Amino acid sequence: MENTLSIPVALLAQGSIRIDGITYYRHGNKVRACKSRRSPKKTRTEGEEESSSRFTEARKMWRIYRRAIGDLPIWKLMAKEMGINKSDSLFHSQNGGCFRPGEGVWAFPTFRFSTGTLDAPVITGVTREGWSVTLNWENDIDCPKASVSDQVYVGYFYGTLPRAPQMITCFNSFRGDGKVTVDIPAAKQPEGTPLHLYLFFGNKDTTRFSPSVYAGV
Repeated sequence: MENTLSIPVALLAQGSIRIDGITYYRHGNKVRACKSRRSPKKTRTEGEEESSSRFTEARKMWRIYRRAIGDLPIWKLMAKEMGINKSDSLFHSQNGGCFRPGEGVWAFPTFRFSTGTLDAPVITGVTREGWSVTLNWENDIDCPKASVSDQVYVGYFYGTLPRAPQMITCFNSFRGDGKVTVDIPAAKQPEGTPLHLYLFFGNKDTTRFSPSVYAGV
């Protein structure tokens, strides 16, 4: 900002001065000026507040989700496949609409627990006895995108804990089996608490995964 007043440099030896809303200060041997008061911060619209709150919730969910899956590079691999710099960005873009600020997941059927290039499971049935759940799926193909040796994984939420994703690696269970029975920890939940399950597969090298498919019981 130009100096519209003739302010001697020596006058600013002890610091800046303010005149009529303009602050004058010394920069080297020159006098510089700027507005004393910054323009008030723009008030965000309701839509902008909602978007910011949803993004914050997605960030929190990402941190919790990563603890649930451990070292599995599910989203990192797919982000690289799609040319996206960060795995959390892909997670946010696919799951952001499933979250409510301060609540966690609300749209369980559309939440993606996993993503990837392997063929997704085709669930044909799900039964529950207490905390034991059996998932059945079609398995009539063995190809590069659907090997009978693919490892079985089951992600889940308790209906009472929409901000606490969990996951079970079903060791010794494979795509070729066509079904798996998992015992979900009761975790002090009331008997009959709804469960939101996500079946997906990964190859034996954990370098490729399938999209998850939802089942609720």
